[in-house]
Amino acid sequence: MPLAPFLRWFFPRNCQYAISRSLFIRGVGFVYLIAIASWWVQAEALIGKDGLVPAADYLQRVGDYFDEQGESRFWNVPTLLWISSSDEFIAGICALGMALAFLVIAGFVPGPCLLGLWVVYLSLVNTGSVFMSFQWDILLLETTILTVLVAPWSVVRMRWRNPPPLGAGERLVWWLCWIAVAKLMFQSGWVKLAWATPSQSEWWPDHTALTFHYMTQPIPTWTAWWMHQLPEWLQKASLWPMYGIELILPFLVFLGARLRLAAGSGFVVLMMLILVTGNYAYFNWLTLVLCLPLVADRFWSLPRRSIAWLRGRLGKRPTSNAGNIGEQNKQAAVSTNRLLQNTSLAVRALPLTLIALLNFTVFFNDLYRVSQISYLENPVLPWTHLKVDPTPEWADELHGKLSPFNLVSGYGLFRSMTTDRPEIIIEGSSDGVEWQEYDVRWKPDKLDAPPRFVAPHQPRVAWQFWFAALERQYHPRSRNATWMARLFRGLLENDPVALSFFNDNPFPDHPPKILRARLFLYEFTTIKERRESGNWWKRELAGDYLPAITKSAFQ
Repeated sequence: MPLAPFLRWFFPRNCQYAISRSLFIRGVGFVYLIAIASWWVQAEALIGKDGLVPAADYLQRVGDYFDEQGESRFWNVPTLLWISSSDEFIAGICALGMALAFLVIAGFVPGPCLLGLWVVYLSLVNTGSVFMSFQWDILLLETTILTVLVAPWSVVRMRWRNPPPLGAGERLVWWLCWIAVAKLMFQSGWVKLAWATPSQSEWWPDHTALTFHYMTQPIPTWTAWWMHQLPEWLQKASLWPMYGIELILPFLVFLGARLRLAAGSGFVVLMMLILVTGNYAYFNWLTLVLCLPLVADRFWSLPRRSIAWLRGRLGKRPTSNAGNIGEQNKQAAVSTNRLLQNTSLAVRALPLTLIALLNFTVFFNDLYRVSQISYLENPVLPWTHLKVDPTPEWADELHGKLSPFNLVSGYGLFRSMTTDRPEIIIEGSSDGVEWQEYDVRWKPDKLDAPPRFVAPHQPRVAWQFWFAALERQYHPRSRNATWMARLFRGLLENDPVALSFFNDNPFPDHPPKILRARLFLYEFTTIKERRESGNWWKRELAGDYLPAITKSAFQ
């Protein structure tokens, strides 16, 4: 069967994506530059030799286990840190990732460099413990695999102007790029309804989610304080545009270039609103990059055509190449050798099939998993509760074996909404009578400190404090117990690593003899309260998160 008619059905002759591919690849490199730099400045304190969760200890423990089971260490925990987990090697891995990111942005050997970035970041994610367990970390890895497959491997440098057209296999990968952004947006909307129960206070269909969101998000911004002051009716009404963007626009992705552009524009608007009101690391930037494949080349040339038209009206001669980019790309695509197109498709056939199968498995596994949680009797989407797992057992097993490589994942951002804001306040004392507070960097502690922007950097300890506070009380079996225990012990010793996560040290001369952590419920002040007190926050004591302890507790 000839390949050309098949491709023309998916990609009409006037729909080329060479410019979008170039921007998409460079955009992924830009996101990597942010993500790796953000991790690098924290890595030694988090997973270094003296860090909160040393990678060396983790690898030793899991390595011994897999050796006993006769299983491959690398297959179960794929990471370059098996070579060495020293602080110097971790820094070297980050430096390598930064160099590769710069090369991708510049367009040099994009395919190999992107593959190298995927290996580097996978190595960091798989040794980052709870600090590298965020959905955008997995999304970046999934996006990179698609970028590797769509990158032009036959060029040494990808040109900024007139970049090479997509080959046959690359065009099919382009569809997977559309599926990736559509999946991300649709699942983000679907989980808000699929996990709903009338008994849960964070029930999204109750239309009150945004009355809590701005105050209860992990690291609020000063713009979130202002958004929180908006009237309740407006907060409730703004849910409907969000649902429209997340649940309806994803289907437009597959209905032609113009509707695809409309869907991408809606996604961009939503991401920009989240970006200017919250600190969600590089997630918003990554999603914006994922929207680039939705834009056909002819839409990128519209501004140049407009400029050429204006110059013509003013009597100035338009530039020779204005408005011709789409035509040049079309001619280049038509002249592409059929043998090369078929080779491109053959090389990508296996990974394309695998990724498509994994996406199918992940999507229906998520549906089935929700159905099996007995206390969720969903009154909104009862049809999503599957009685039988639709995925074959062999597909589930394949997904399980490949899961350490994070090739494909499901997403559920903002699945449920917390309706209050517990905060852990650590206090130290030399006598058990007078207590002084530690101010965690970037976390709401001081009432008069304005919430600040920190994204795209992600202070991962501040984020984990938010998750730990939701547990309401310290528990030795919590996933946050290991790093918190090391942090508390470090504060009782005035350890520089532990103190690096705080704005100041209230005990500069000698460490405290006693430490405790109390739980407070924080709320944004009203406009009137802030005018009178100057505070952005108000709080009330809710109890002890961790009773008073001394160094003897760690002996």
